[in-house]
Amino acid sequence: MKRFSALFLHLAALIFTIIGLSLMYLNYNYGRGIHLFSHSSYEDSTLFQEQLEKDIAKIFDYVNYKDVFETDGQLDYGKKMVGVSYTYGAERQSITYTLDELIRYGKSCGYYLNSDYEVVKSESTKTAKNSDNFLVDWRVYMPSDDFSEPGDAYSTLEDLSLEILNRLGSYLSTYNNLIAAPSNLVFQVCYNRSDEEQSLYTNAPDMTPEEICSMGKYCYLEGTSLSPDTNISVLPTNISAIAESSNPYDNNNYYVAIGLNTDYPYSDVYSEGYYSFRDMRLMYAAGILFLAVGLLGMGVSLFHLFRTEQRQPLTYFDTITTENSILLFVAGIALSLFLSYRVFSKFLHLVIRVAYWDYTDKLVAAVCIYLLFLLEAGSLIRRYHAKTLWSNSLFKNFKKFVSLYFHEKALTVTVGVTYFCFLGANLVLLGAAFLTFYQMQGAISLFLPAGLLIILITIDLWGFHYLFHNAWEQTKITEAIRTLSLGDTSYQIDTSLFSGKEKELAENLNNITTGLEKALQEQVKSERLKADLITNVSHDIKTPLTSIINYVDLIKREQIQDPRIQSYLEVLDQKSQRLKTLTEDLVEASKASSGNLKLEISDINFTELIQQTNGEFEEKFTIRHLEMITQIPEKRIIIAADGRRLWRILENLYNNAFKYAMEGSRVYVDLAVHEDMAVFTIKNVSANPLNIDASELTERFVRGDVARTTEGSGLGLSIAKSLTLLQNGSFDIFIDGDLFKAQVAFPIKPKDKPASSEA
Repeated sequence: MKRFSALFLHLAALIFTIIGLSLMYLNYNYGRGIHLFSHSSYEDSTLFQEQLEKDIAKIFDYVNYKDVFETDGQLDYGKKMVGVSYTYGAERQSITYTLDELIRYGKSCGYYLNSDYEVVKSESTKTAKNSDNFLVDWRVYMPSDDFSEPGDAYSTLEDLSLEILNRLGSYLSTYNNLIAAPSNLVFQVCYNRSDEEQSLYTNAPDMTPEEICSMGKYCYLEGTSLSPDTNISVLPTNISAIAESSNPYDNNNYYVAIGLNTDYPYSDVYSEGYYSFRDMRLMYAAGILFLAVGLLGMGVSLFHLFRTEQRQPLTYFDTITTENSILLFVAGIALSLFLSYRVFSKFLHLVIRVAYWDYTDKLVAAVCIYLLFLLEAGSLIRRYHAKTLWSNSLFKNFKKFVSLYFHEKALTVTVGVTYFCFLGANLVLLGAAFLTFYQMQGAISLFLPAGLLIILITIDLWGFHYLFHNAWEQTKITEAIRTLSLGDTSYQIDTSLFSGKEKELAENLNNITTGLEKALQEQVKSERLKADLITNVSHDIKTPLTSIINYVDLIKREQIQDPRIQSYLEVLDQKSQRLKTLTEDLVEASKASSGNLKLEISDINFTELIQQTNGEFEEKFTIRHLEMITQIPEKRIIIAADGRRLWRILENLYNNAFKYAMEGSRVYVDLAVHEDMAVFTIKNVSANPLNIDASELTERFVRGDVARTTEGSGLGLSIAKSLTLLQNGSFDIFIDGDLFKAQVAFPIKPKDKPASSEA
């Protein structure tokens, strides 16, 4: 849910950013920066300057063409416009064309004036009726023709008609927009031949030049001045030249007054520009606000989105190598650029003006690239968090991949060879396709092969990944089986990256290992229950056994004289004591094997403890004529152990030698240091054949005397081994024929390590 929320907020912030960029970029104030808000008005904008420059040009067009097209202040379609002549046989004939005739001829050629008084040509243009060249004798709108070449004096009727229509359109545009309709722009252009004769062109005949110059924006130019008097920030530089060239008299007795009412009382292009500029400035400010909010939202949501991606599991795309994912990202960018310019943008062109097409094309391409970047960045973050960004890289595993492809994995080698054969066939087909498309013309010869190349590369990469992933799955299953065969029953295959039948096989193999592990746990539990049972039963036996021993002792105190009864009591006393010893051994063996013993670890002088044990068992060994041969160093050997448990280990080993050694033989007791270990060894020759494996002697109730003629319980060595292991020592038994050797080793305390010696 958090991931979805972060993604939703990020997309919303992206939309805000796009809106902000669009409001700023598509605004004609784009590029003015902060200056737009510091000190700026419509009259200082390029929009106003361009419109004023156009209107000044139209004003002087009106000055030049008013007398051409008007008679007594009215448009006169019967006025003669052009005189031409041509040679017919031996005679030279002249023709005069009026305004109406030239307009109608232009219409017959498909020309007309649109709503902006611009000349356009109909798509269904008719063929010109007369395309002969005429010698132009005169043009009323060009009283002094100056032709640089003789051929320039010739023209066709269609060209003459087009000239008239262009000039008529300029005249009508000025007349209808600045004179016939109320306008915020007023002008007066006055040329004087003398004090009595002048030519005045104006849309404000009731105003004086002084009144015009008192308006919000004005420009006043006299023929005798070198520069105009104006408060307009940027005035068209051609106003003096136009005024001079439009002067019908050869003098400098003229003036031009242009004024703009900045209150904009009338609805015209200037009032529309003023309100549009104000709205555009607000839109530009809104664009900055949207952009700031969008970028801030994108940054915050992107941070949270990437944080949530860290906790996401790896996807199927994340399992491919890092380099391949980047190549797919680049291929995706190329494909998205192709589709955005060739497909997506075409749909937007249906609803967006032509002037904005270039911007929308770039915007669509940028959005596509950014979305692909989000996908790739999310994948890289998941890889980094899972620590596979570098470990799953071709550069990191170059040797591994080479070995995997060509040396160790026969199945993967087969897959690799098969794939490269498939890739070679694709390259051959692609080459043939390029040769075919090379013969084509137009953009398809470039984009179609490029698109086909991207598609083939994508398919090839996907096919290679599929084949290799399948081989990888089988390799992982083989490794799992080998690990299981080595005894690791807890091994589990991560099936999150598996698919199909291989996933089913891996899950079944995991079920097998789970079953084995469960069986082993049940066995351990059973052993623990048996140990608990032995402990509980032994505890229950001890109570009546103690009573038997006490009553036997009481009977013996009665001084019974009957020798048979005394022999019975001796047997009863002997067997009850043996049963007591066996019960105690059972309890201790159970606690030792289960680890349910509280050890009191302290520093023990191992040398001194063995010497004491030798002294206690020396007299006992003489009963069976056993000679003890000892080799013990004089230096102290300190180990960390529980003194009471260590004494029990030695006691069991010495008792084992006493019970099972051949009578009249020798018992060898050694203590030596090997590296960091104190090693105690006791050896003897068995009285009975040792037809049993050495490892079995440490099992419970197992005795070297298979006939059980001795009094041993079969627990001594098992107890000794368990107690040794509990104290971080090692216990080993070696059998060589009838030679029995037990070896116990404990780590030496570091500060008391003596020099190494040989046993």
